[in-house]
Amino acid sequence: MKWMRFIAIMAIILSLNGCAKSKVDQNNDLGSGDKSNLPVSLDLLIEHAEYCKTIYDGGGSEKDNVAFEVKQDNGISIIVIRGTANAENVQSDIDVRLVTDDDLGILLHKGFRDASVTVMSGINESSLEKTVHVTGHSLGGAIAQIIGMWLHRKDHNVQIFSYGSPKVSSQVLSSGQPTHWRVVRRSDPIPFTPMWPYAHTGLFIDSVSLDWGPDNDNGLISKTDGLDHAIAKYVETLKANK
Repeated sequence: MKWMRFIAIMAIILSLNGCAKSKVDQNNDLGSGDKSNLPVSLDLLIEHAEYCKTIYDGGGSEKDNVAFEVKQDNGISIIVIRGTANAENVQSDIDVRLVTDDDLGILLHKGFRDASVTVMSGINESSLEKTVHVTGHSLGGAIAQIIGMWLHRKDHNVQIFSYGSPKVSSQVLSSGQPTHWRVVRRSDPIPFTPMWPYAHTGLFIDSVSLDWGPDNDNGLISKTDGLDHAIAKYVETLKANK
């Protein structure tokens, strides 16, 4: 938990502009709505949030630079990636330089890209199904987005489930982003970071109300609370909608 608090503080430092309004990812713009017409199953959102919680609770030593696991479920490969848990992860979070990714042809957050390379090096791609779900919370959500884009470019049917994720790029893929369900608590400071020119992609889903749409973290950083970043809070708020 101490690293969560540290990252929350970094979020506030990196967001001193006070508010954020990101450009919309048109590739994931399905319109907008509320709980009554949510375009993805609530049970699926809860399931993937629980995967994220489980990998914190027992999915790898905090001494590991990154921790992840690959599950196989009825013809779907599910890649679950742990979020910030140690000093090495903090270094990934705060290295906000934009670097070119030659495979994607866009600029990516250097720290998140480096961590994504480490995760991909441990995945046996030949064992992955055609359909792949990539999920993660916080840093894990950032890595999930990058790995999801890589696999999307390799013709996998990709769905990304991110929870409280920061932004990973200032651009979108010219060929279209993979499907990305971006679950956010409006009181969580981490999705506000990094600041401009970074921008979110994916379809915004409020974990508390289940309102959804192209909205990208409009609001004041002063109205957030670092403790609301915890994955347990995401699981709790999603389940409250059952």
